[in-house]
Amino acid sequence: MELFPELKNIKVPTEKSRLWKDECCYCFDTPENGEGLFIDLIGLLAFSKKYVQLNHQKTHHHLYLNFKKVAIVNEKVKSPTIENGGEEKPPKKLAIGVEGGFNVEDEEIKYEEHYKLYIFPDDKFLELSDPIIPENVRVCCEKIKTLNSQSRKEEIVSWNAESVFPSAFAESIIQLDNNTKKIDPKGPWRCDIEGCDKVENLWLNLTDGFIGCGRKYADGTGGNGHAQEHFNQTQYPISVKLGTITKDHADVYSYPEDDMVSDPLLFQHLTHWGLNPNVMVKTEKSMAELELDQNLNFEFGKIQEKGKLLENVFGPGLTGIENLGNSCYMSSVIQMIFAIDSFQTRYLKDREASFKDITQDPTQSFEIQMSKLAHGLLSGDYSIPLSKPSKNANEESEAATQIGIAPKMFKSLIGASHAEFSTMKQQDAHEYLQYLLEYIERAEHSRPSWIQQANPTRLFQFHNEDRIECGSSGQVKYTRRLENILSVPVNLDDATNKQEVAQYEETLKQQNGVRQKDQEEIRPIIPLVSCINGFVEPYRVEDFLSPATGVKTFSLNSSRMATFPEVLIIHLKKYTYNADYTPKKLNVFMDVPDIIDIDSLRGRGIKEGEVPLKEGTINTTTKVPEPSFNQEVLDTLLSMDFPLVRCKKALLATGGKDAELAMNWIFEHTEDPDIDIEQTPVNNNNNNNNSSNSNDKLFVFNSQDVDNIIGMGFTDSQAKLALKNTKGNLERAADWLFSHIDNLDELVAKDNASTSSINPSLIPQSTTSLQPVSDGVGKYELLGFISHLGNNVTCGHYVCHIKKNNRWIKFNDRHVQLSEQPPKELGYIYFYKRQLN
Repeated sequence: MELFPELKNIKVPTEKSRLWKDECCYCFDTPENGEGLFIDLIGLLAFSKKYVQLNHQKTHHHLYLNFKKVAIVNEKVKSPTIENGGEEKPPKKLAIGVEGGFNVEDEEIKYEEHYKLYIFPDDKFLELSDPIIPENVRVCCEKIKTLNSQSRKEEIVSWNAESVFPSAFAESIIQLDNNTKKIDPKGPWRCDIEGCDKVENLWLNLTDGFIGCGRKYADGTGGNGHAQEHFNQTQYPISVKLGTITKDHADVYSYPEDDMVSDPLLFQHLTHWGLNPNVMVKTEKSMAELELDQNLNFEFGKIQEKGKLLENVFGPGLTGIENLGNSCYMSSVIQMIFAIDSFQTRYLKDREASFKDITQDPTQSFEIQMSKLAHGLLSGDYSIPLSKPSKNANEESEAATQIGIAPKMFKSLIGASHAEFSTMKQQDAHEYLQYLLEYIERAEHSRPSWIQQANPTRLFQFHNEDRIECGSSGQVKYTRRLENILSVPVNLDDATNKQEVAQYEETLKQQNGVRQKDQEEIRPIIPLVSCINGFVEPYRVEDFLSPATGVKTFSLNSSRMATFPEVLIIHLKKYTYNADYTPKKLNVFMDVPDIIDIDSLRGRGIKEGEVPLKEGTINTTTKVPEPSFNQEVLDTLLSMDFPLVRCKKALLATGGKDAELAMNWIFEHTEDPDIDIEQTPVNNNNNNNNSSNSNDKLFVFNSQDVDNIIGMGFTDSQAKLALKNTKGNLERAADWLFSHIDNLDELVAKDNASTSSINPSLIPQSTTSLQPVSDGVGKYELLGFISHLGNNVTCGHYVCHIKKNNRWIKFNDRHVQLSEQPPKELGYIYFYKRQLN
C-alpha cells in the first residue's frame, strides 16, 4: 500500500475548523489514557486506538496524528489545605498572576504532550521530524497541535461573552511617533527593560509601543511586573498581550479599569506599531483560557455528612462526571436517568450496531453520544481511583477521587440548540431535565431501524386530568393532557414545626438577624405528602367566559392524575420571587418518606350527578368584548413602568393571574416588532375563509413566532395551535408540534370545528387522542433525588443521591461515595419507582 495515499485531501485546519482532540468520539478515552488519541487528519475527529479501525471502515482515512499526554508530578508544589492551616479563598475575575491571586504554574500534576504521525492499517508510527513525511501533512499536524478543541473553543467563547466590555479609554488613545520603532509580527519578543529575560506573557502598550512582562504571581514567580510599572510611570492606559493577537481576537487590558476590555480601534492601533492581525497567529494562552484553567467559578457549598468519614466507591454504575464548568446540573440529571433500567437497556443493547452502522458525524449523532454516555457511566471502565485526589479547573469543593468521564461532546451537542445550556452558567436542573426528555422524545421519532427497545421517556409519562367547573351553571368539563413531571407546590402553612420556627425567628430578630456560632438553624419542616395533596387542591379563576351561559363568571379548576407512570418524577416549586422580583429559595426541610401511596390523586373522569359543560353558542355577528384583566396584577405590571398594551398582551398570553409570568413574557418579547401594536379581539366566525377559529382572536400571536414555526415546515394553523397550547412559548411550541406530529391534522381540524369562546390561556390543553401510557398502582419507592444548594437555581451546586443495590450513593461530580444519611430533606427533584406488588 502507498504510505501516504490521501495527500490531496489533507488540508491545513483553521481557527474555524471543528476539531475534536480531547475526547474519543465513541468512548471517554482522552490523551492521558493508554496510547492516547488518534486524530483523523481529514475529519479532524479523535479516536482511541480501538476505534481507529471503525473510523477507517467508514471513511477510508489512513493518516492520524497520535496525541498523548504524559503526567509529570510536581513534588515542589503543595496547595494549602484546611488541614495544614491554609485557607482556600475564591479568586476574583482577574486574579491571575496578581497579588492575592495564584500562580498559573501551581498544579500538582503537569503534562508533557507527545505527537506522532500514525498510518493505518500499517500500524506505523513516524516522528513528526521524519523527512519522509510530506510537507502538507507535517504542516497539518503542527497546526492541529496549536488549535483549541471544539469544546475548548465553546468554553472560551462563553467565558469571553460574559466578561469583556469596550474600554472607555480606547478611542482617546494618542499614539506616539513610531518612526523609530516597528515590532516584528512573528517575534521573537522580549521585555524592553534591560536585564529582564522574560520572553512570554508580554504586553504591548498601545500608546508608546513599550513591551513589558506581566505581573508577578502570588509566590513571586512568573513575570516581573514591568508592564504594570510602566503604566504607573506614564499612565498610558491600554496594553495588548503579544501571542494572543489574531484577526479574530486579542487580549486587551485596561490598567485604569483594572479589567480585560475590548478595543474598537484595535486594528488601527496595532498597525501603528507594524502589527497586522490578519497574518498573526496565536502562540500563547489567552487570559480567558488561563482563567478557565484556574477555577474562576468556585462552587460554594456542598452536601456533606458532617462528622462522618464516607467511603469512596468504584465499579460499574459508580462513575463520576467531571465538572465542565457549572455543569453539575447536567451531571445530576444524567446520573439519575441512567440509574433506570430502561435507559440502560435502550442505549447499551444496540451500542455496537449503532457505532458501526450510523454514518453521520459521530459528534453530531445523538444516538451515538447517548450510547457512549451509557457505556461510560455503567461499564466501570472509568470508575478508577486516582493515584492522588486532585481538582480540575471547574471541580466543586471536594477533590475528585476517580478518573470519571468528561462528556464534552454530549454537552456541546445538546446545548447547540439552546441559548442557555450552551453556556458555562449554572442552570435549573428541572428545566434541563424537561429539555432533555423532550430532546430524547424527538430523537426517538428518527431512531435507527434496528433498535427494538421501547422509548425510555415513556416511563415518566402520565395523563393529567383537568377539571373546570362553571361558577354559574355548575356544569363541568374534563380534559386530559400528557405530562412527564409532577410539579407540586411548597406551602409554608403545611409546616409541622410552626411553633419552633416562630421561636427561632423571634430569637434571630433579637440578635439583629445574625445567627450565633453553633446556633442550630431551624427551618420549616414540610411533609412531601402535603405538597402532593396541594397539587389536587381546586383554585378559583375569575372572568371565566362560560360557554353554557355566554356571560362572564368564575370557574373552579383542579387537576388529578388519570394514570400513574412507572417512574414518578416529583419537582418541588421551592423557588419564588421577592417583592423586587429577584429570585429567592424557600429554605425548608422536606419530610420525605421512602414509600408513598398516591392513589388518592387518581382522576376518574366525570362523576355521577355531574352535568357536562355545554358548548353554548354566542352571537357571532357582534364584536367580542375586550377581555377584562385582574386589576391588581395589571397594576403591579404598570407600576414597573411597562406600557399598558404590553401588560395586556402579557396577561392574555400567560393566563392573566400571575404578574411574574407576565413580566417574564414581556422581557422575552421586548424585541417583537408588533409588541406595542394594540390588537382587539374580534369574533370572525362568519368568515368561512378563515382557517383559524375565533379562539385565535382571543390569543395574541407574535407574528415573528408564527413565521419561525412556518419556516420549519408547519402550516399557519399548526403554528397557531401549538402557540396556544404552550401559552406563546416558541421553544415549547416547537417541541409540542414534534411530540404531536402523528395527529396534527386531526388536532387542527378539531380546533377549527370548536365553537368554544373560552379564553384558551385559561383552559388546559385538551386532546382526545393522547398517546397510550403505562398505568398501575399508586404505590412508589424512592429511587433517588437531586439536591440543590444555593439561593436560587442559577447559582450554587447540584448533587444527586441514588439507591443502588440497597445502598445510597452520593454522586458529587467526580466524587462518588457511600452515603450513610442521605439528606432527603434537601431534595429539589425526587424520583420514585412504582412497586411491582
